Amino acid sequence: MILLLRWKKLAFSLKNNLLWFLLGLSCGSVTAQQLAAFHDNQNRFFVFDNGRTVQAEYLAVKDFSIGGRCILYTDNRNNLKMYYGGEISTLEVNGVSRMEALDYLSVYSLGGIVKIIEDGHTTTITTNSVLYEAEDSLVTFYDAYRELLAVYYKRRIHILEDGLAGKPYNRFRSGDNIVAYVSSRTGELKVFYHGQTITIEPFISGGIFKTGRDIMAFVNVGDQKFKVFYRGEVITLEEFPPESWQMGDGLVAYVDNTGSFKLYRNGELTDIASFPPDFYQVHNGMVIYGEQGYLKTWHDDRPVTLETYIPDDWNADWNTIVYRDLNRNVKIFRNGESKVLTYDLAEKIFLYRDVVVVNRGMNNHNVYYKGKKY
Repeated sequence: MILLLRWKKLAFSLKNNLLWFLLGLSCGSVTAQQLAAFHDNQNRFFVFDNGRTVQAEYLAVKDFSIGGRCILYTDNRNNLKMYYGGEISTLEVNGVSRMEALDYLSVYSLGGIVKIIEDGHTTTITTNSVLYEAEDSLVTFYDAYRELLAVYYKRRIHILEDGLAGKPYNRFRSGDNIVAYVSSRTGELKVFYHGQTITIEPFISGGIFKTGRDIMAFVNVGDQKFKVFYRGEVITLEEFPPESWQMGDGLVAYVDNTGSFKLYRNGELTDIASFPPDFYQVHNGMVIYGEQGYLKTWHDDRPVTLETYIPDDWNADWNTIVYRDLNRNVKIFRNGESKVLTYDLAEKIFLYRDVVVVNRGMNNHNVYYKGKKY
């Protein structure tokens, strides 16, 4: 049953809400390259790029991270390298502390130095970070030297809070295009969204908040209600805190205080089941869950049964779910269709957005992309 919720204005006009909606569509429609990577049976490192396979290294790499626009990896000499636009470049000759290639941005750090990669170009955003969170379109960080909390977004650094002397700031959560944080000065819960800082409400210590894309859900100790901030609006979903909840792209899936399994998406609240699932996970815009021993997903406003059992292992990303069935065949669910991807025995299955890489053993790989096998 789908219940249309009544929208409650939070000091924003219809014009602003429409603008944010269009901005959200724009940010969510970034076209990403389809990339993957693997080692062959001689431990050479290969990159798959839109149907083309490129040998990147003759020797095995130590680590790699696959983004929507580039691949970061540390080679056998611990150099940090990047594959971008068909070319390989060396970014650092010293080992990095951390690296993440995301859908749009990529980020890496060396000690307290944090660097952003955007459209193939590297920018240092801070040299004294003690804490940062990197997401698809933004990076939030606490700079210990300048004593401030800031976010890198759309080629600019936006200061969220400054003058944080002696207060290492960790009360923030980042989503793909949103940051939620509690002001150290006022104690208010605030949101940074599309370049604007929005005050939600006074927030008592002990409250919980989580972020996704275009959405933030929270429980304030003051009233114990379960609320969401979604594209400029604050909506009350429940009068009592849920037992659990998970965030995704414009959605929150949760089990309420009575055990009912629910989904809020696109301004609508849906009752998935009147009892709790065996488990549930949210990946981008997909909700995958177990119900009485069946593996299911919520697709096009309805439940879809994938299997009458729960597979031992499965992966989900972007629009794709992939797993091995009882016959050890590799099966895939995408765009409402479930089918066998390959009958080959698979030692391991990797999923990078919508690209599936199957290791058939001894590092012999096949890549499946747009209905073709490579």
